[in-house]
Amino acid sequence: MNVVRNGVFRGIRLFQKTGSIGGGKGVFVHRGGSKDDLVTFPIGGRIMNGFKGDAKMFAGDLCEYRTDANGVNPKIYLLKTYLVESVSGTTLNIVRDGFKHIPFVGDKLGVAPEYIGKEMKSATIVAVSKGKVGSQDVWVCTTSEELTAKKGDVLVEADTDGTMAVKAINGVVDCDIEMFGVSATEEVDFDAVHNLYTPMRRGEMYISKMSPIPVCVLKENTSKVNGWFRVDY
Repeated sequence: MNVVRNGVFRGIRLFQKTGSIGGGKGVFVHRGGSKDDLVTFPIGGRIMNGFKGDAKMFAGDLCEYRTDANGVNPKIYLLKTYLVESVSGTTLNIVRDGFKHIPFVGDKLGVAPEYIGKEMKSATIVAVSKGKVGSQDVWVCTTSEELTAKKGDVLVEADTDGTMAVKAINGVVDCDIEMFGVSATEEVDFDAVHNLYTPMRRGEMYISKMSPIPVCVLKENTSKVNGWFRVDY
């Protein structure tokens, strides 16, 4: 739910927004019998790295449920991933097909490191537009510097300290969620949208139907079934 903060207006104010929602994917593996699957955390938290504009997270996306030293005051960090179509100098083409995350100006992206949360080389996106590479729809991004990446690489978000923004994978997004406006990145931010969300624990998904997954995250897969991904924390 979005909370819109406005000044005093002694009348009726109407908000209207247009957009389109693509088709859904049955990403979760449905199993019979008794199961301990897709259970909620005891309390949700504020999404700290939302999008810089209208975008969505998809069912089966992964996230980090990060608590403090006492195991309370959780904050949510989304694993946003981007599939490279091609790179030439400071022009980065990211696959655009309606089932992948949207890049925005100001995003710091780079090829995922060998291990989750570790150092990575990144560049800041300074311009984004729609385009095509052959028959493939892409987001044409101009970056602040050249990225060493190739077709098929998976990009992730970098933190301000040059490490991967997500430090651990322990949560799952259970359904498509729409995120409108510029998301807050601080707890005290009166001009941005604050998204409060409770992710799920566990869950088993078809890898082919998930958002692109970097190798460092695939290493965390606990499923013993080929083509399935499980979060078991």
